[in-house]
Amino acid sequence: MIRKLETIVLAAPTVRINRIYPAYKAFYERFCAAAVPFHPIKTFALPDVWVRDFLPVQNRRTGKLYQPFFNPCYANYTFVFTSVIRQAAEKWLPAPSCEVQIDGGNMIWGPNQTLFCLERPAIFRKSVRGEQGFVEYELKRATGAKKIVWLPRETGDKIGHIDGFMQFVGNTLLVSDERFDPYLKSLLERRLSIVGAACPNIQIRFLPCVPDTADKTGLSARGIYVNFLETSRAIFVPQYGLPQDTAVIGIMKEISPKPIMAVDCTAVSRYGGAIHCLTKEYV
Repeated sequence: MIRKLETIVLAAPTVRINRIYPAYKAFYERFCAAAVPFHPIKTFALPDVWVRDFLPVQNRRTGKLYQPFFNPCYANYTFVFTSVIRQAAEKWLPAPSCEVQIDGGNMIWGPNQTLFCLERPAIFRKSVRGEQGFVEYELKRATGAKKIVWLPRETGDKIGHIDGFMQFVGNTLLVSDERFDPYLKSLLERRLSIVGAACPNIQIRFLPCVPDTADKTGLSARGIYVNFLETSRAIFVPQYGLPQDTAVIGIMKEISPKPIMAVDCTAVSRYGGAIHCLTKEYV
């Protein structure tokens, strides 16, 4: 598996980006200040900030880039806007096509080169013979994964991004704690059962999940701490000005010897994501 010094890619805070996402520039400056001591930073003049979702994936064994088909059905993504995003991705990081409609935020690496994703009809339909097999073949070709594990998605979840639910740090699975809701608790238990069967020797730790009660759109990611970024040299953890901020930093320090860098994501998270969504690492 490739494990070299990564370059972290972000969208440049252009006039267009600052008009669409006024809080992004402040996040960009805070994140770059935290990341520059550890990694090179590269920015592109992109039409959107959620680079994790639409930039190419990198095969972990060969280093080659592949471009999944980005075509979301949520937030402000019209046909024209997604076409512009795809064209921009091709301009800055040209890559062969991976014939799967999947956002980069719906792919999380686990132990033994296992890739976890949430099921979505837009990715494959169980009713169509062979479609899941084709998707898994393409994802393995593009990412270098040895195994693809699908987890059930939440009813009504239009976004379908697994990086708002869980991430691994080594052999520890960090899970967004949604046990306060009976339905989400049941769904969480089903998901963890599948993860445990795929990776039986993992440790599980829960990170706080604090619902944004001021959110009327259903998109806000404020209070979702599992949307962090781990690199070979550090872990960048979102902070929201909440009492749980300090506890999360403490948990991360317990499970990893890497430097833990806190980055304020309070304002930018209300657009629908945090550090993991807003960054992409390449070697």
